[in-house]
Amino acid sequence: MAHTNHQDISVFQLVYVSSATSPLELGELKAIETASIRNNAELDLSGILTYCSCKFMQFLEGEQSHVEEIFSVIKCDSRHYSIDTLRQGIIPVRQFSGWEMKYADINDIHESKGIIHNKLMDIITGENKILEHATESLSLLVAFKKSCLNKT
Repeated sequence: MAHTNHQDISVFQLVYVSSATSPLELGELKAIETASIRNNAELDLSGILTYCSCKFMQFLEGEQSHVEEIFSVIKCDSRHYSIDTLRQGIIPVRQFSGWEMKYADINDIHESKGIIHNKLMDIITGENKILEHATESLSLLVAFKKSCLNKT
């Protein structure tokens, strides 16, 4: 499927957390990332996946029917359970444009630096405006990181 220019009038975003059925190694997480890139490219979806202390957190964004289609597949994956949707709804612009899926080690996500923070805080329209909802997404990622650190 050819990619759109991501200048969608509205974008559907879904954020969920789940628990891994068993601890995953980096190689397994990278395999999930590779499969997700392939599957999401077909549906013109973008997003990010984090993992910490046997917990997943994933952002998916794109056309609502496509997000719901891939999420129905994700929910059937036997590698996780207790899937809890944290947020779903329309956002004005993609936050993870250019990433069909990106695996981000939770330890690499920082509130004030790093590629994930920079992606969330993309500059638009040349006016140094922060993307709407980027702060909320960053807050979700930071809260996820803190919850993981509290369990160790």
